[in-house]
Amino acid sequence: MKHIQAVFAILAVYALLISPATLAARDQIPQGTVIDVRMIDSISSDQNHTGQVFRGSIDHAIQLGNRTVIPRGATAYVKLVDVDSAGRVSGRSELKLQLDRIVFGNHSYPVASNVAWFRGKSETKKSLKSGGIGALAGGGLGALFGGGKGAAIGAGVGAGAGVATNAAHKGEQVRIGSESLVRFQLAAPLRIGQ
Repeated sequence: MKHIQAVFAILAVYALLISPATLAARDQIPQGTVIDVRMIDSISSDQNHTGQVFRGSIDHAIQLGNRTVIPRGATAYVKLVDVDSAGRVSGRSELKLQLDRIVFGNHSYPVASNVAWFRGKSETKKSLKSGGIGALAGGGLGALFGGGKGAAIGAGVGAGAGVATNAAHKGEQVRIGSESLVRFQLAAPLRIGQ
């Protein structure tokens, strides 16, 4: 009788070791796995600041073998790790995002991901172009009205007017709208079910 109880005890321990809950505790999503996040909140380089966290949802289920370990629609939290807003005359707007954590069921899983980097057009090039066009136009008018000396003065005034026109408008900002898809890649394995 004691022998039979010992066999049942061993079988019970074995059943616990191979139960789905124990297998789930061993799930590890490998480094390099791509995770697509559909943004819920929008992010803008002129309105948001470094450190803010935004909501999104997992766009495609993550599977290991034939099992889903992160369901589609799981809540994803995305952190703004750096932001630069272009000035009126120079600079380039940038947003740098990282996937911070994934939440589903009653669990929150911290994530180490790459930095997704979004850049706007350079305002420095735009200012130089505006200044150059203004200089050409001013130089041409100056040459018509005052010869060589007038052309030089007109070019200077025209260049200044070109840059001033550009400065009247704030530089192009980067915006990631709601429903935008942002792709992250795991920088370290992600353990699920612990």
